[in-house]
Amino acid sequence: MGRRAIAVLFLLTCLALAEQRGGSYRRVGLDEVKKLYDTHGALFVDARRFSRYAEGTIMRALNLPVRRVKRMRRWLPKRLDAPILIFCDGPECNASAVLARRLAKAGYSRLMVYPGGYPEWKRRHLPVMAAPVPCRSAAGYRPAQKPVTIDGVRLYTDPEDSSRIDARWIGPILEQGALPVGLHLIDVRSPSQFARAHLPGAINVPFDPEAMELNISRLPARGPILFTCKHGSISTDAWFSLPETLQERSFILDAEVKCRDGECKVSPN
Repeated sequence: MGRRAIAVLFLLTCLALAEQRGGSYRRVGLDEVKKLYDTHGALFVDARRFSRYAEGTIMRALNLPVRRVKRMRRWLPKRLDAPILIFCDGPECNASAVLARRLAKAGYSRLMVYPGGYPEWKRRHLPVMAAPVPCRSAAGYRPAQKPVTIDGVRLYTDPEDSSRIDARWIGPILEQGALPVGLHLIDVRSPSQFARAHLPGAINVPFDPEAMELNISRLPARGPILFTCKHGSISTDAWFSLPETLQERSFILDAEVKCRDGECKVSPN
C-alpha cells in the first residue's frame, strides 16, 4: 500500500472516530446507559430547563441547563476525568450535545451523550422521578386567570409562569389553525425539522443553540409572539435569549407538539 493510500485511510479513520465521538464526547445507546445507571458508573445530567426536569427525568439525574453552566459548575465533579452522561428530550433535542461541548471546553474528558434521552428511558419503564403536580382535566377547560392584552390581542398566560401561554387554552386553537388575529406563531426549530411538519400558521425563525441566539431581525415588529418547537425546550431557550423589551410581548408554548399527515396534536406539559 502506497503512502498516499495509507494517509487517506488514516484520515478516513480519524473522521469516522470523530463522528462516533461527536468531537468532544461519545454517543451511547440505551444498553450502555442502563449498565452505567445500574452500577452508578456515571453522573447523569439532564440538559433541559428546570420545568421539564421537574415534570420527569431519569432517577438520580442532576439538572444542568446550558445557560446555567457557570452558575452551577460547583455541583459538578472536581475530577475532570469523572464520567458524565448527558441527555435531554430525545434525538431531535441538541441541548445535550451543546452542553457536552461546553463541559469539554471546561476540561472534562469522559463525556457521554445519550441521544434517546428521557423519552426513550421512560418508554422502557425504567426508573424515573418527578415533582408532584395536581391532576388537571383538559375537558371543558376555561382559564381561571384574567387575560392579558398586547397590541389588541387578548391572551391567557400560564397561572404559574407569565412567560408561558396557557397551553390548555391555546392547544385546541393551534390544532385547528385558528390563531387569534395578531398573534405571531414562531417555530424555532431547524429548517429541516420545520419542513417535515409544523403547526398551521407557523413561521420558521431557527434558534442557534451553539451561539444561544435568535435572529430577532426576523421577528415581527409588533404584536405578541408565541414560540413553539417539539417539546418546549428550544422555545424556552429562544425566549431567554431575547432582550427584555421583546420578552415582554413574547411567550413560550410549553407543550409537546406532534404533527402528522397535516394534523397536529398539542399536549400541555
